[in-house]
Order: sequence, then C-alpha cells, then structure tokens
Amino acid sequence: MNRPRPRASFLVAALLVFGCEAGHGLTTAPTPGGTALGPPGSLGEPTTAPAASNPSLDRFRLALDTRGPVIGHDDGPRNTAYALPAAAARARDGTFVLLVVWFPVDNGPPVRTVARSDDGRAWTIDTTPILTDLGVGGTEPGPIPTALLQLDDGSWQLYGWADDPARSPHFTSWRASAKRLGGSWTLDGAHVLDTGQPGSWDSQTAGIRSVVRTGDELGAWYEGSPPGSSLRGNIGYAISTDDGQTWQKYDDPATTSADLVDSDPALRTGVCGGGTSFALFQPHVEHAPNGFEMVFGGFGRSRSQMDLFAATSLDGAHWTCGSPDALLRASGIPGSEGIHTFSAFLLGDGRMGLLIESLGEGHSDIWFATVDPIG
Repeated sequence: MNRPRPRASFLVAALLVFGCEAGHGLTTAPTPGGTALGPPGSLGEPTTAPAASNPSLDRFRLALDTRGPVIGHDDGPRNTAYALPAAAARARDGTFVLLVVWFPVDNGPPVRTVARSDDGRAWTIDTTPILTDLGVGGTEPGPIPTALLQLDDGSWQLYGWADDPARSPHFTSWRASAKRLGGSWTLDGAHVLDTGQPGSWDSQTAGIRSVVRTGDELGAWYEGSPPGSSLRGNIGYAISTDDGQTWQKYDDPATTSADLVDSDPALRTGVCGGGTSFALFQPHVEHAPNGFEMVFGGFGRSRSQMDLFAATSLDGAHWTCGSPDALLRASGIPGSEGIHTFSAFLLGDGRMGLLIESLGEGHSDIWFATVDPIG
C-alpha cells in the first residue's frame, strides 16, 4: 500500500522501534468491511469477539460508542491530519481532561493542546499550543505526554517520554508541573525514569504510560524494550516515595540473568495467550476494589495490528490476564485501519473510559469506549 506516511507513525518507530514501511506496521492495515453506525443518542453495544479459550477468565467487557469519533482529526489546529490522545485524567471537580498531540497534514511539527469534557464523550478543544518550550527531547516528535495527575492543591503533574539526543534512539521518561493545564509548564526532570543497564530488558526504552497514587506512594507502569529493529517490549513497574522525582523499579531477586539482574517486567509477553505473545505496550492502570486493573495493547505473532487486552493485580507488580481474547480489535471500529494510541481515565461509576486513536486513510480520529469489570 503506497500512501504518505504520517508523522504519527514516528511514534510507532519510537516506542516500538518498529518500521512503518508499506505492508508492515500499524499504519498499513487493510480497511475492514463497513459497519453500520448506531442510532443517534445511543451507546454502541459491546463489541463481540470469538469465544475465549477459557471463558471463566473473562473479567472485563468493552463497549464502543459506534456513533462515530468523539474528536476528529479536523477538530484541532488548522491543517491537522492526526489526533493522538496522549494523556487523560479525571479532574478533582469530576470533569475530564485530555492532552491531544496533533500532527499536521504537511508533516510539520506536532502541536499539543488541551481538551475538556463533562462526560468523556463531548469534548471542548482549546487549540492554543502548550508544552512549546519544555526543553526535553532532541528529535521529532519531541516530548509526548502520557500520564496526567491533578494534585491536592489543584496544580498538575505530567509525565511523558522523549528521545534522548545524546543516546538516540534512546527513550526515557520526564516529569513536568504546572499550576494550570494550559501552562506554563516547568520541566522537573528529563530522566526521572531512565533505561536499564546495557543488556537489560529495558535498556533502550523506559517510557512511563500510567501513574497512580496509592497513599504516600506513586506507582508507574512503563513500556520497556532492549535495542533492536523488531517488534518487542514488555511492561515494567516502579514506585516513588518522593512525589515522582525518583523511581525504584520492580525487581524479583530470584531472577539473576543478565537481562533481569536489576529489574523485571511486571507484565510479560504471553500473559493473555497468543494475542499477546509478541509485544506489550501502552499500559493504562486504575484503582480497582481489590487492587488494580489495566488495559494494555498487545501484539501476537500472527497479527500486525495492536489489539486491546485487560489484566488485574493485587499489588501492581504481579498481573493476571482479565481478557483471554482481545477486548477490542481494529475490525471492531467502523472503517478503522488500526489502533495506534489510546488513553484511559476512571468514569466514577466503576467503569474505565478509553479514548482510542483509530487510523484511517491519511488521518486518525479519536473514538470513545467504556470498560466494565464483570467478575
């Protein structure tokens, strides 16, 4: 398939270190057959999937709003082609916020803006750029926000990843803070979560995706991978006792091989069977009644697209699959050519809200879905 490569595909190359050449990768998936949109004013029925190999392990159900995207690629700054839902959160007043990274038609530099919503579906978009001079990341696309927290005093704390120009390609996590979402933002640390030692499982990428406060500690879940050119990656876990300035990665003392001597993945490939056997990405974690729940992206060896899965944990470091079959595939989104990026937030009624970037022909839009625990 020959068509212009979007700047959004750089994100795949960055986090997955996965080339987006024609016929291979997220941006070149075939368009599925047309799917009828739900009637106006209704929430789409939960997407259906083939029966799981062990249905007793299914603990989550996903429902996609099939009426159409909640944020379109042309809702942002002028000449926008791709809308990436970078970091979402529930504010202290009960409303929802989203940082969107917009990639222009002409492959210019990305623009980062704020969107707000009362219900997670209808969004008001401010097209004023933020994070314009954060001072981290030396190569495009620059700093990409991924995890957003509002503190007790109303201020905000933001985490994300960027390429380290001194070691490129080498992706680490930064932290910034601001009194208001619109900024100005101050960089608190360019490498608050750094990669592991050479030879370790996370020696090229340590990209925070989710941060959750538990008492006096913060927990972070991050994408980790070693150097290479193939699709790969596991999910790591770290805790901070100083408000996110420094992090201690989870380490199982029983593992002593060179790639695991300093830290271990919390979620490994194969956790949900064949659909997750190749690589894991984009962990989004929220509190659950008995610990934590996670929605994450998985690749199987027979698939070139990312599907969404779920898992549960009592302590944040040890996880059990909650969806032996995928919660959502690109074929479940009308007209989708692939799921690229998604963010998540708690809705306040026990469900998790998802904002899912669906790739189309020369553009991407953001769709809304909910995830229900069912067991």
